[in-house]
Amino acid sequence: MYPQLAIEAAAQSDVGRRRSHNEDSFAALPYLGLFMVADGLGGNAAGEVASRMAIEVVRNCFEEDGDLEKTWPRGTTTTGTSTPSDWDEVRLVLSVRRANRAIYEASQQQEAMRGMATTFAGVLLAPGMAYIAHVGDSRVYRMRGGTLERLTRDHTLLEELLGDGDGAREAVEALSDRASAVTCALGADESVDIESRVEATAPGDVFLVCSDGLWGPVPERRIAGILEAHRDLSLAAELLIHLANEHGGPDNVTCVLARLGGG
Repeated sequence: MYPQLAIEAAAQSDVGRRRSHNEDSFAALPYLGLFMVADGLGGNAAGEVASRMAIEVVRNCFEEDGDLEKTWPRGTTTTGTSTPSDWDEVRLVLSVRRANRAIYEASQQQEAMRGMATTFAGVLLAPGMAYIAHVGDSRVYRMRGGTLERLTRDHTLLEELLGDGDGAREAVEALSDRASAVTCALGADESVDIESRVEATAPGDVFLVCSDGLWGPVPERRIAGILEAHRDLSLAAELLIHLANEHGGPDNVTCVLARLGGG
């Protein structure tokens, strides 16, 4: 591992106002530079088990620094400045792929867990770089210079249709009750396409990893306003949770914040 970076972090999760239990899981691990959120899919069996497994498997891969094969995995989509030779990105993607396999195998072996799945979004912070991997509609944002930028693309029917170009918006409107359906998740199939991205970092960058319980009901300008106004990350996380609940709290809500020192 790298020498420990100067990273401040905070995280909070809440059941929201319309759910009986929380299927989100998360980890904020500054000593590893690793920050993650997983959202068990609503309506699927044992969603909370799937989300917890995703976080635990990825965490264990980094804590044990084990024998992940140093080859670029097939079926991985990369965007941004990513290169296949970047081992940090490969390691993150392979750990998420291992989580997918563990969840899928558990769901096949135990009837009570049949069909369980989860979204995943994670950031690995290393000197000068941020490595991002995600599946589903949990998101990663970066706050820099007062501007909030989304660094992930939702794997939902809505974004797929909008990406098709002309006529897509009409199709989305016709399917509005299904537009938010997740099209890709860990554990849903034996293999999974994991989208990854590499971004150069700057001192003072704040990364937000969150479930759709935050970005769904809360406009991005309000999220940016909280992060801009409050340097205390614990307070910012608390306020973001409160804001989601003020907007109806329709889902479990989880946010993980990490700020690079020096800004």
